[in-house]
Amino acid sequence: MRIRPRQWLNGAGAALASIAIYSISLGFFMALMLLVISMEEGGDNLSQLSIPLGEAIVLLSQGVGFQAGAIKLTIIPLLLTILLIALIRSLTLRLGCSSWEAYIAGAVSWMVLNAILAQGVTVGLLDSLWLVCLKTLLVFTVGFVGAALPASGAWGRFVTVFRAHTSAPLRTALSTGAFIGGALIACYMLAGVIVAIVWVVRGHGAMLHLFDLTGMQSGSKILTTICSLAWLPNLCIWAIAWLFGSSFFIGDLATFNLWTGRAVGLPPLPVFALLPEPVANATWRIVLMSIPLALGFIIGALALVLRRGFAIRFIDMDDAHGDAERIEGEQNEQKQDDNGHDLRSTIVRFACAAGSFCLASVIVALGMTLLFLLSNGALGHQRLARVGVDVAASTQSASRPGALGLFAAWLIMLIVVSGVFAARTALARRRTRLAAVGEAADDAGAAPTSSDSDSVDDDASDNGTTADAPSTRVISSMTKPKEDHDDDNTSTDTTGSGIRLP
Repeated sequence: MRIRPRQWLNGAGAALASIAIYSISLGFFMALMLLVISMEEGGDNLSQLSIPLGEAIVLLSQGVGFQAGAIKLTIIPLLLTILLIALIRSLTLRLGCSSWEAYIAGAVSWMVLNAILAQGVTVGLLDSLWLVCLKTLLVFTVGFVGAALPASGAWGRFVTVFRAHTSAPLRTALSTGAFIGGALIACYMLAGVIVAIVWVVRGHGAMLHLFDLTGMQSGSKILTTICSLAWLPNLCIWAIAWLFGSSFFIGDLATFNLWTGRAVGLPPLPVFALLPEPVANATWRIVLMSIPLALGFIIGALALVLRRGFAIRFIDMDDAHGDAERIEGEQNEQKQDDNGHDLRSTIVRFACAAGSFCLASVIVALGMTLLFLLSNGALGHQRLARVGVDVAASTQSASRPGALGLFAAWLIMLIVVSGVFAARTALARRRTRLAAVGEAADDAGAAPTSSDSDSVDDDASDNGTTADAPSTRVISSMTKPKEDHDDDNTSTDTTGSGIRLP
């Protein structure tokens, strides 16, 4: 095995550069925010807390919670996590890290650097050191694999082997099912973003009013709002649960769903002013809860009919049962074979579509469960110990209607195709029977039977004439008699009278 030291150095360099860029940028922002707050609000200089607080936020964005006095924070700022993964992927691609040597060097370096950060924080971490290393390793692995897998050629080799050992219908079912599952999750996230934007538009006035009540100045308002954007993806995920009929809660102090918006004694955080009010109109509640069902039906119908999906079409049985005037001999047999194959392929496509929709439903359920788990956390102890959504209820409200929409599209398509097939088959058989009866009638008119011929002869004999009898021409011939000769060679005629020559 050949050792490639350049790959080891590139992997370690990617990890070091990623953690340096991320932590330094975040530390500068925390120092600026604390400086502005201390200048505008007065009191002690808070800039000295920027380094330990920045280290704590770096670890929090990788899933490591902390507590300081009565504050316990375990809600992951998912926007920072996404930015960190994107940074790791970008530097991995830039340095050409696509081997296992680079991954090992980068993973070890990443865990060591995060362990150093964990030792330098002044707040209490909620996870032990080995769990901190495990969570940070998971984040680095996601970013590294996202860059190294396409560049290493391993994915291409996997696709080649997969194509060689699987049939075309199975490949279509698996790829389409994965695409449908990802498309549904993407549509759900888009719906959550739209709902969060609506909340911001409708609640920005209350948020500004809460800023005024707390006495914040302009700089503090701006920097606090920017800091709150780190948890914007969490709010979008909670909006998905709210939109589809489930609930999200802020501990035991507030519960929000389409029917209620109860909030008692919430902390004076400006972001809480954006939380929604209940929907008063029952019709609109039904419409909002039907969104995943409609999305599943639309995506499922498109997957069934599009050429890149299963391309299910109506089965034309006219040629299979045939028209005697157009189909003869070998052509008739060939067309019947082709239509029989079309019927079998349609049945196979429906079966593959059912399996694909099952796979898509599983992917949606697992994906939404993971998103809901990542968005939850805690803001404190006791009454604020649980902030987020009920994972089981929210997953059920998002995945079950989508699965019902997929299978509703499948069932409706099956009924329509089967009905058209049955109608065309019945019409083709009816045309075949009518054609057979017409041919029999033509044959009967062209060739009369023996009984009809006897009756015609009898009628002709009664009339004393022969009808349609062919005329017989009799040719009679008379042979010329031979002449007799006398001894003097004179001819004598033995028949009738004639003129005798001297």
